Amino acid sequence: MTETRTEAATAQKLGDLYRYWARRQTPGDDPGMDLLRDLYDGWGQFATEAEDVSFKTVDEDGIRGIWAKPGPHRPGAILYLHGGGYIGGSANGHRKLAAHIAKAAGLPVFVLDYRLAPEHPYPAALEDSLAAYEWILAKGAPAERVAIVGDSAGGALATAVALHRRDAGLPLPGAIATMSPFYDIAATGRTFETNAGKDAIADRSGIDGLHALILGEGVTVDNPYLNALKSDPAGLPPVHIAFGGDETLLSGGEDFAELARGKGVEVELEVYEGQQHVFQVLAGADPDADDSIAKIGTFIKRHIQ
Repeated sequence: MTETRTEAATAQKLGDLYRYWARRQTPGDDPGMDLLRDLYDGWGQFATEAEDVSFKTVDEDGIRGIWAKPGPHRPGAILYLHGGGYIGGSANGHRKLAAHIAKAAGLPVFVLDYRLAPEHPYPAALEDSLAAYEWILAKGAPAERVAIVGDSAGGALATAVALHRRDAGLPLPGAIATMSPFYDIAATGRTFETNAGKDAIADRSGIDGLHALILGEGVTVDNPYLNALKSDPAGLPPVHIAFGGDETLLSGGEDFAELARGKGVEVELEVYEGQQHVFQVLAGADPDADDSIAKIGTFIKRHIQ
């Protein structure tokens, strides 16, 4: 694990956004899912436009999302699964971040719009992610030339797709890269205590309240596809994990890295001191975000040559 230092001014921008979200979601006040989802799309305001990347909106065969294609690019693809606590986020809100990752990895990125809770509780998001992965394969990309990348809930989904395919005996992706993955959905980790005064978005009570919205019938926080800390990672492809040092979810990433390494999985863990949840949304505007994205690109290039 390496640890790097952020510049306070750019980190503050993201913290301010998260505190604004918190003010719009006061305890006891239901702002409505439409407003929540509009707020989550505010993630897309910070990143710059990546140069020489084209976009194409997709709505076919039940698959909805956006392709971000750098020119030129190598054979293969990346499936990008966005964050938003399973209740928000969108392909459009993550379009610019995906474009920076596409350039760094030299691969086209498909950002999936999966179904959201509470209208479509878990495992709907996982089912859609699995279907999108199969859709990409059907277009001619072999599994070993497909990486799965995700942030927050999407990071947990990226890992879950690989776990599910391994359990089904199907070919695995060539690499997994996650940014602030929502591995510790039970909110039991030590950094929920040590980072309680630093994290501007995630706390134990908020995550506990989220459970009622996202869990489908018969699904608990011990489900190994939802809670990576309850999974057996043996046989997974190489995994890159990036966290901000101020995150309450950080210990979940650290614990999963230890668990996976103990099962023989190659894991890279990067922690950026002073950064908030999914700080990579500052792509093009923050040196830590750019460094993290460059490392994700290098990681994917190494495993998808």
